[in-house]
Formats: sequence, C-alpha cells, structure tokens
Amino acid sequence: MLATFVVAALLLGSEAPVVRTPAPLVGFSFSPLTSMQADRDPAQDLRRLLDATSPDLVRLPVYWNLVQPTPTRLDFTSVDTLIDAIADFNKRTGSNTRVVLTVGARNFLYPELHQPRWAGKRTQPFIGLAQEGLGYRRYFEASISRYRDSPLLYAWQVENEPLDSVVNDRTGEDAISEAQLDWEVGEVRRLDPSHDIVITTYNALTSTADLMQVYTPWLTPVIGGGSGHPDEALEAGDALGLDLYLDSPHIAARDYTSVALRAKWKQQALAFWSDRAHAQGKQVWVNEVQAQPWNGETSFSPGDLIASAVDYREEHLDVALLWGVETWLESDEWMAAGQHAMQILRAP
Repeated sequence: MLATFVVAALLLGSEAPVVRTPAPLVGFSFSPLTSMQADRDPAQDLRRLLDATSPDLVRLPVYWNLVQPTPTRLDFTSVDTLIDAIADFNKRTGSNTRVVLTVGARNFLYPELHQPRWAGKRTQPFIGLAQEGLGYRRYFEASISRYRDSPLLYAWQVENEPLDSVVNDRTGEDAISEAQLDWEVGEVRRLDPSHDIVITTYNALTSTADLMQVYTPWLTPVIGGGSGHPDEALEAGDALGLDLYLDSPHIAARDYTSVALRAKWKQQALAFWSDRAHAQGKQVWVNEVQAQPWNGETSFSPGDLIASAVDYREEHLDVALLWGVETWLESDEWMAAGQHAMQILRAP
C-alpha cells in the first residue's frame, strides 16, 4: 500500500504540460485590527490598498468581540465602514470589488479566537457553552441578516480553521465542535440560501501526506503525522479554503527545505484538492496566500511571493486571497511584489 502512495507522489511531481485553467478571482484579506494597532484609520488603509490593487474580492472579518461588546448590544460599525469604503471605490472607479464576510467566534488574525470578555473563558468547553447561548446566536443571526442582501456580498466564510486547534498565549483548546459548525452552516443556509459558504483549514506538508490522510489515515504516523482537516472542511461547505504558508516557525522540515521546494509541494496539494473538490461540484480557494514575512523575518522574500503565484496559477483555483497586505503599505518593494503576484494569478 505504501508503495502505491510513493508512486502517486512521484506522478504528482512529474513534469506535465501546463493546461491553463480559468483565472481565479483574486484579492486579499483585510483586518481593521492591524491598522488600529498601528494607530491608523482602517478605512483609509483599505482605500489605499483598493486603489493599488483593484481586487476582485476582499475578505473582511465580522469580529464577535467588536460587533457585540455586551450580550444585548450590537454594533456593526467596524464592518460597515469597510464595506462603505469598498462601495465608494466601486462607484468612483467603475470596479466590481465584492466581499467575503467571515463570521463566528474563530476569525482570522491573532489571537484567532475573537471572543468578547463577557462570554467567559477562552478555552473549551467554555467556548462551546458561550456559542450555545442567546447572546452569541443574536450576533451570528444578526450578522447574516444584515449583509445577506448586500450587492457587494460574494460569499460567507463560517469560522476560521474551525476544526483545527490553534493554541496560543491568549487562547486554550479552541477548536469549534462539529455540532456547532453544523449549526452555523445550517443557519447561514437557512437565512441566506443565495450565497456559498467556504470552510477553511490547512493541509499537510506534502500531497503524499494529504493522500494518506484521506485514504489511509492509519498510515499518517509513518510520514510524521497528519495535518489540518481539509477533507472535513470540504464536506462541510461549498468551498474548501486552504491557508498556505511557505515560511514560518511552525512549518515542519523548515530547517532543511527551501521555500521554493515547499511552494512546489503546496502546488501539488492544490492539484490534489482541486481535483477532489471539483469532482464533487465544489470549489477550492486559497484563503491565505502568504504575502508577507512571518513576524518580520527575512527568509520569505518578495521574489518568493511572485514565484509561488506562478506555481499556484498553474492549478485550477477558484479564489486566491493574499495574506498580509497591510504590511505592503509600509514597503514599496512588497507592494510592487504583491501587485505583480496578483497580476500573475489573474492572467488569462
């Protein structure tokens, strides 16, 4: 059996004619928190990025802690100001930039769990108990109802890497239960059947490990263990959203592999998951294309971003969202690399 997967891995890595697929929708994720932490106006930062990149999509967070500062009060200002900035950009330029809204206790950007203080302890089972309460359900249902008719809405993202545990110094065990995720996906479908749902996760180090995790999970310890939950995320939503990072302290084999090699492994993984998703009538997104160094380290370069865009464009992606674009505002070199990468991903 193991020999079969070795052969499959070799085939995935072999040279083959490039068949150009339709270009994905290309854009970026934007969090107001990054601007706020730098004492800048989030809407103004977003306007600068819109003018510089003219994205197809912008992924925005509907942070639970910002939207619901108390159990009985809702305040969507943090979302509305950013949506208004995009609407103004479209009106001014004739563009058609749309938004992907991320809802749930888990949302993108550290500390991953954006839970208000009133909701209790930042670890399971307390997170789950808070999500079962009326306060959380008020936030969740009001978010869907408020934006479902917006002409800018492209899709929903429900939670962020909900099935994965991302423990840090502010959050304990924080994976969202499958039952809670099922409820949230069901509520979005009930309240807004017109828009698709993407569920995010990360994949294993190589496509061989992905193959094993799907077909022979009992063999994954042979190659160093499993990964995130891509097959479960694909099953839960209309699109699988992969978060692809090429360089960070958390990447296995980082000390003896290059960024370029790891980009090729991610490209092979995209080929595998794209085939699997499209065979089910679903989509594959890269919700986080690494587009900045990790915490200011210099081992991931602007050239690495451009090279990874070339690799990813060869696969059948439906959406590609770059991660870390807020840092481009402080670097002409990274801004130029980001613009080039987006042009490559959009190439016909």
